[in-house]
Amino acid sequence: YTFNLYKEAQPRQVSYVKGEIFDAKTKKRLGAMFELINLRTGDIVMTSFSDAITGKFLIPLILNDDYALNVSRDGYLFYSENYNLRNDTTVKPIQLSIPLQPIEQGGTVVLQNVFFDTDKFILKNESKVELQKLIDFLNNNKLLKIQINGHTDNSGDKQKNLTLSDNRAKAVYEYLISNGIAKERLSYKGYGDTMPKVPNDSEKNKAINRRTEFVIL
Repeated sequence: YTFNLYKEAQPRQVSYVKGEIFDAKTKKRLGAMFELINLRTGDIVMTSFSDAITGKFLIPLILNDDYALNVSRDGYLFYSENYNLRNDTTVKPIQLSIPLQPIEQGGTVVLQNVFFDTDKFILKNESKVELQKLIDFLNNNKLLKIQINGHTDNSGDKQKNLTLSDNRAKAVYEYLISNGIAKERLSYKGYGDTMPKVPNDSEKNKAINRRTEFVIL
């Protein structure tokens, strides 16, 4: 026997993220803390730990929202990912393998949840969640010095891209200083389109190359 539920009683459509966390060098599975954060509201949706032996975890996702996933463990650089599900009406489980990098010179983290409007360098409000994670990381590792790097894709004028990437890196640099991080621990640089991660041959790849990251000095 079946019947239709009235709208207010209908559950929201969900998917999930499933994966495992491991040491990027030794491949050893790790127990690590992860947080799922609603970028629209800034609310923490879920906080938990991956299994200490297998490194595995499972996170439910409600569709039609934007989420940040942050993974952290003492002695390692944090990991972040972004899920834009605002227009996603299909239930597609997401499979992840997350390598955590030990904290060491040259280690690099792409700040997946730092956002700017097209051709702009003012930080969008949704960026504050990710930047707070970076502030916490720096406060917990007070001897570290980092450089903020800005990158663009190859669309448009090269000099304009170089200036834009430099201004975006500077925006993050100034935000960190305004939130208590000593400027002696920070530097910034824009690279324009000179250091792509992947070829600029599709819109998907161009989005990957448009990034803000930090490097351990």
